[in-house]
Amino acid sequence: MFLIYNSDVITEDEFRLPINDRAFQYGDGIFETIRYENNHLWFWPDHMDRLTAGMAALRLRAPTQLTSSTIQQLVFQLLSANKLLDQPARIKLQIWRKPGGLYTPSSQEINYLISARPGLSFAITQQSKIAVYDLVRLSESPFSACKTLNSLPYVLAGLHKQERELNDVILLSTEGYLAECVASNLFWFKNETLFTPSLKTGCINGIARRQLLRHFTTHQEGFFLPAELDEAKVVFAANVMGIQVFRGEWSAAHADRIRQLFMDISV
Repeated sequence: MFLIYNSDVITEDEFRLPINDRAFQYGDGIFETIRYENNHLWFWPDHMDRLTAGMAALRLRAPTQLTSSTIQQLVFQLLSANKLLDQPARIKLQIWRKPGGLYTPSSQEINYLISARPGLSFAITQQSKIAVYDLVRLSESPFSACKTLNSLPYVLAGLHKQERELNDVILLSTEGYLAECVASNLFWFKNETLFTPSLKTGCINGIARRQLLRHFTTHQEGFFLPAELDEAKVVFAANVMGIQVFRGEWSAAHADRIRQLFMDISV
């Protein structure tokens, strides 16, 4: 497979990082995972908005020529090189600080890497095995709403899920409130209202989360204890790759709106 590293198309075997690389040494960077399907980069403006916010929070400075349009062109160039234009694909864009300094960096300039892999079409699935993971908790920070290269809470939560043969786990905030799942935001319907944890719990400002809150105007973000889910009609998790329904069945109207939002290219 081919990669794009700082605008150059290279093979995976050609990709090398120096020992003082800051992504390796400090996790000093951010990333976006983008869904490609039906010749379309889904929700691209939201991905760029979150990427821009993350770069500002980490004091990363992109070269002036690296615009949203330029990145899109590079992504399509990579999809073509990897022969993925005619199928669903998963794009990953990683941006991190160039080498220099120890904890205190000596530069704000960046390296970036774009990779593309075959993906699956957006799907809605039923999953029943879910539990609360309480060993590591999340907290709000200037960068907590973005996807950073330091993902240890999610790695440990993923190991917990694997060891206990669960479909997913729910992470909590430092205060014990519901936050999110391993790789998706958490939602539930109650009394025809869509509920989801506040970003102040330390959860990611997910791209699917943005779409759902825009399209379900009757919604509530806040601080909720795990017992809140006992009263929910439907409990589910969502990201741009799919939805997992953990409990209950939503109404036909809700199901139609969600399918249109995430599966209809005309949206």
